[in-house]
Amino acid sequence: MKELKLEDVAVARGAAPIVRDVTLTVPAGEVTVLLGPNGAGKTTLLEAVAGVLPIASGRLTGDGDDLAGLDRVARARRGIALVEQGRTVFTQLTVAENLRVVRRGGGPDRTAELFPELDKRMDVPAGLLSGGEQQMVVLARALAMSPSVLLIDEMSLGLAPVIVKRLLPAVRQLADEGVAVLLVEQFATLALEIADTAHVLAGGRVTHSGPAAPLRKSPELLHAAYLGEPGRVDEEGA
Repeated sequence: MKELKLEDVAVARGAAPIVRDVTLTVPAGEVTVLLGPNGAGKTTLLEAVAGVLPIASGRLTGDGDDLAGLDRVARARRGIALVEQGRTVFTQLTVAENLRVVRRGGGPDRTAELFPELDKRMDVPAGLLSGGEQQMVVLARALAMSPSVLLIDEMSLGLAPVIVKRLLPAVRQLADEGVAVLLVEQFATLALEIADTAHVLAGGRVTHSGPAAPLRKSPELLHAAYLGEPGRVDEEGA
């Protein structure tokens, strides 16, 4: 899949509308970052793209083909992989077993290349790893599915910034190799360092879309977007 596209997407949880009128594109070979305050709807949007939640209205397409009618398994087969919050490893299985249960076909194992720290931990139960090591396993497990689109939801949750700085370059490398990455991240400044494009979600709506560089250079611009002030953002970003 070369391009994931959302057009006027709305998502609800139960009867409550959470995300409204979201339009954005996630191209192959780029890191698209989705920022915003807590409760803005970022996780809800990623879960809708992955097929965990239904899309209430709007279009979700991959290379022009409709994806909204596909369930989560079918979307995974089309190349969409979701890295959920919470470092959801199989704690009783070893690192190697965590990777083996999801591996597709005979593709190469990139774990040692991207995360050499895990190379000597392959026979260790994942529940005994540090938080940073567990997040490496989660990312490596997603890569074992050979995704063309990688959705990453708050991989830094509960981790120190120094660990996040270790993980983000691997995400950037994957994009440089052709994967389309949509990254939700609480450490906005760190995420913007590797991002090509940034979207800010506030109150369930996109308040800013554009190149990441202006937000990277201007904390004031990022703050305005977080407050849901699109007019001010457009003016400062001009």
